[in-house]
Amino acid sequence: MKNVSIIGIGIGNLDFTHKKSIDLISNSDCLIGAKRMLSDFIYLNKDTFESSKAEDIYEYISKDNIHKNFGVLVSGDTGFYSLSKKLTEILEQDESIKVENIPAIGSLQYFCSKLNLSWDSIKFVSAHGRNLNIISNIMFNKKTFMLTGGELKPKNICKLLVDKGLGNLQVSVGENLSYNNERIIEDKSSSIANMDFDSLAVMIIHNDNAIEIDSGFRSIRDDEFITGHAPMTKSEVRTISIGKLNLKSDSIVYDIGAGTGSVSIETALKLSGGTLYAIEKNKGAIDLIKENIEKFKVYNIEIIEGVAPEGLDNLPKPDSVFIGGSSGNMDAIFDCLLKKSPHVNIVINTITLQSLNEALEAMEKYKFEDVEIVNVSISKSKKISRYDMMMGQNPIYIISGKGSGLY
Repeated sequence: MKNVSIIGIGIGNLDFTHKKSIDLISNSDCLIGAKRMLSDFIYLNKDTFESSKAEDIYEYISKDNIHKNFGVLVSGDTGFYSLSKKLTEILEQDESIKVENIPAIGSLQYFCSKLNLSWDSIKFVSAHGRNLNIISNIMFNKKTFMLTGGELKPKNICKLLVDKGLGNLQVSVGENLSYNNERIIEDKSSSIANMDFDSLAVMIIHNDNAIEIDSGFRSIRDDEFITGHAPMTKSEVRTISIGKLNLKSDSIVYDIGAGTGSVSIETALKLSGGTLYAIEKNKGAIDLIKENIEKFKVYNIEIIEGVAPEGLDNLPKPDSVFIGGSSGNMDAIFDCLLKKSPHVNIVINTITLQSLNEALEAMEKYKFEDVEIVNVSISKSKKISRYDMMMGQNPIYIISGKGSGLY
């Protein structure tokens, strides 16, 4: 039996590495890890294998017939965005290997201690080597901790915040934590956007006006929106239509023919990790969408000016699409969407029989599954003198379906 200890060496400075970890490192027959980490223990004169790839580490250990006790050194804490996750999964499949993970003080704990912050309610994410929806995370959390990296450095993240109108958010950045050249800066994102930091810095974005996630559970009243002459999907129809989109918290959604943005706003409030793309051709309507974004503080909406399907090619693959207006391009829109996402969910609203037929023909042509037509007729009370009168609205057809992947 081979014993493998995956040892978190902590924030960096070995003064913060606890005795259990040091003892295991000292008693290992062979140390494995990145060059920087192995160099801290060169004085032990251990056999070493330099690697930070889980597959390579497993291959080395499995073929090693000399050593019995291996110490794998990983940065930070073994349970926090660590190589340990993947390596443990691989090692545990081999019955000849016994695995033990040793925790450590990671960047989240250390940085929060330096700021005198409790970290039990902080949302933590990593921008290092991952796709990350920065804006949605910040929108829905009062404090968001980020491991930065690559192109997503503190400077670039703060530039994104400024572009979204969030330049006044307070940001804390930590660089070279625990070392003699440690630097901690606290300032507005608009100021941090002009500062340079090492690529592997950490940061906390403070948003005291974060949206409560359960805000997405309610229907927004029509009179809460800023309206103009652009068409707006009414509250009850909006609720049914959004329900048909089969959303997940991280969905990518298109709203084609977004109008005032009522569907965009209410949908985006349900996307705590996703993004909505509002496609609209009318400049007056686009201005209304921008005003409503500001009113509801829903910054995970990207506005695309134009007529679909133009402009859709450069957008990420959609999970769900709402079509409130096709400008006569229904077939071309379907063709474009299915090329990008063969199993996309599509929901269409229309009040005319001609558009209803156009939508059904498209769903039949493109072999959609679970096609459903709902006809909604709504009457709402209106006060006339001392009487309440029920006033009928135009009947609405809600057509929904899912791409089968067969076209």
